[in-house]
Amino acid sequence: MGALNDGMGERLRTLRLERGLSQTTLARSLVSASYISLIEAGKRIPEREVLHELARRLGTSVDYLETGVDTAALQEQELAVRYADLSLANGQTDDALRAFRDLSSAAVPSVRFRAGWGVTRALELRGELPEALATIEPLITESRADRFGEPTLLVLLNARCRMYREAGDVDLSITYGEEALAEAARLGLRGTEDEVRLATTLVGCYWDRGDLTRARLLSTEVIDRAEQHGTHRAKGSAYWNASLVAEAEGRRQLAITLAERALGLLGETMEEHGLARLRMVLGWLLLRTDPPDLDRASALLTKARTTLAEVGADVDLARCDLHLARLQLMRGAYDESLSRIAQAFPSLDSLPVDRARAHLLRGRALIAQGLAGEDDLRTAENLIAGAHDRRRVAELWRELAETWESVGEPTRALAAYRALADSLGVVSWPTPVRRPSAHTSTPPG
Repeated sequence: MGALNDGMGERLRTLRLERGLSQTTLARSLVSASYISLIEAGKRIPEREVLHELARRLGTSVDYLETGVDTAALQEQELAVRYADLSLANGQTDDALRAFRDLSSAAVPSVRFRAGWGVTRALELRGELPEALATIEPLITESRADRFGEPTLLVLLNARCRMYREAGDVDLSITYGEEALAEAARLGLRGTEDEVRLATTLVGCYWDRGDLTRARLLSTEVIDRAEQHGTHRAKGSAYWNASLVAEAEGRRQLAITLAERALGLLGETMEEHGLARLRMVLGWLLLRTDPPDLDRASALLTKARTTLAEVGADVDLARCDLHLARLQLMRGAYDESLSRIAQAFPSLDSLPVDRARAHLLRGRALIAQGLAGEDDLRTAENLIAGAHDRRRVAELWRELAETWESVGEPTRALAAYRALADSLGVVSWPTPVRRPSAHTSTPPG
């Protein structure tokens, strides 16, 4: 607690005397009178449980003993945090961020902690992932000190894992995710709602990296735990990422079935932002079926976009626009596709894989109209080459290769196919076979 408790002993002594209590009476059956004396002299910081009981006996709050902030001021600050939470939920991200930042210097530690969590969530919604990751680290440190109840440590660890994944650093997200699962097991939290949701995030990380074996095994474990101990929300989260694994393995009908089951389980308990993301995933899956279900995908993506616009989730909104752009491209509505791509671009600055996808889609839409789209394809090529998200990178290399092939650029297509193999770790032989010329003798076998 450190410097936060400057003056605690004096406040404790003042309240004790105001209540007409001796040190012995206050300490009764809890600690010794000498322990109270040491606290009042500023020579001892009480354990959390002791502090809570002393506050109860003195008719005050732990926050007052720690900070000297009176109850009325504390209630006002807590109300301000709730209003900021409401602004964030209603899509007023900028207003919420300003309010949370104002509260982050509050004297009361619990208010500061909740405000810091609000800042992190608002920055994530704005797509400012490096800044959000910087703010979450001190929150994790505070939570490990067991000073605050909400958000729980596993919620914070899950958010860190998720944000590294969104930022494209999948290897680091997996490292942090596995460490968090191990920590959850040590704390006896295996099978809890927060642990199941953390594990489902990790399934998605392995899916992104293309490690489908680990993703499938972990997904099966998570579903079993969720079915035994979890709520509808935990089960829905488990089925959600299981659907991604099934899609990656080419079992697309199973993937759609699992995603629909997840949507049904989460429909009544999940916040609108999460539901919108799930509808977006299901819409994307429907675009990948053979033949694609364009009408149903359109309904899901349009509904998801409406919600994402309302809650101020800029990055997810941009990704939804890219899915809608692809849908319009598949329908031959090239102007509408280009319009959707233009809407997405401003929110993709820090997301090279998504920016590459936007340039690739724009290049394809322009070429389909008989216009020059090769510059966009080359830009996509450069962005993909610098990305590290293995599965999505491989998917983009293939689409780019097929696009170059379709526009009569076999050399660039071959280079993209080679980059696709490289991205999956497929190493070529150092000495390729070459057909001998007419003047070259064949060496003896």
